[in-house]
Amino acid sequence: MVTLAMHMIDIVQNSLRAQADMVTITLDERGDESFLLFRVEDDGTGMDRISLERLTDPFFTTRTTRRVGLGIPFLKMTCEQTGGSLRVASTEGEGTTVEALYRTDNPDCLPLGDLVGSLLLLVMANPAIRFRFNYRMGEEMFRFDSGDLREQGIDLQHPQMLLPVKEYIRENLEALWRHRAAASYLC
Repeated sequence: MVTLAMHMIDIVQNSLRAQADMVTITLDERGDESFLLFRVEDDGTGMDRISLERLTDPFFTTRTTRRVGLGIPFLKMTCEQTGGSLRVASTEGEGTTVEALYRTDNPDCLPLGDLVGSLLLLVMANPAIRFRFNYRMGEEMFRFDSGDLREQGIDLQHPQMLLPVKEYIRENLEALWRHRAAASYLC
């Protein structure tokens, strides 16, 4: 994975395979402390203790279509390269939380990538799933909730909604990013 957006898609795919109905994606950027917390929480099937312990082993996967699982090991590698860390918590029948902490003052920090396009892809391709996306920059926060939009009668799968929703997300994120610390390697 070469961007955080790619990691986001990969981790959310794990949530979808775990039959999650709701996925919350949070990016908490603290420029004054030079870190970014990337979190994906779901209400899926969760994992047993043995699966949780083996999660960072690239030769462990619960999938039957292949014999390796590289998503979590790559996420662990990319955050640890910056001086950060990975934490995964899971309870069977309740869900899973994946948290990756990145040092944003380290040149090995991944770029954000196409967060807008990636989020839009996840929302439009999975209409039955409620996606909550939170991006915090210091005291400011942007929130996007696909369930709230559906409750307002907005059909997120309608082709005419693609551009307005994309622009709404992009404009709000760009407004936050204007406050980014100069020492940050995020882009």
